[in-house]
Amino acid sequence: MRKSLMIGLFTVCSIAILKLAMQSAVPPTQPGMTPYTPTRLEWLALDLEASYHEDIGRNSDYSLHYLPKPPNTVLIFVHYKSEASAETVNHAIDSAKDVVYQDASSHGWRSWVKIEVQRKLIQK
Repeated sequence: MRKSLMIGLFTVCSIAILKLAMQSAVPPTQPGMTPYTPTRLEWLALDLEASYHEDIGRNSDYSLHYLPKPPNTVLIFVHYKSEASAETVNHAIDSAKDVVYQDASSHGWRSWVKIEVQRKLIQK
């Protein structure tokens, strides 16, 4: 009885593995399903943007966005209104830099990550 159970389990596992292998060998039928592997820089910028971006709103006179700048730089792009004080914008940038370094460190990528900041005043 144990032998037949083991053979059955082996057969089920083999079929599942074969099915997975065949699925990955089949090319996607839709352009949006084409596999893509991001670079570490792209992944870091995407993670930062998804988790930490800030938008201008009722309670904020600036926005922060994180963009990849190959080969190894995260661009922190800051838009700010004239009402935003220099101190507020500088504090936001310093905090954003800390977030970049913390996130990069969590992946073991701190050694190669550089940061660049671009500021842009939004004219009314």
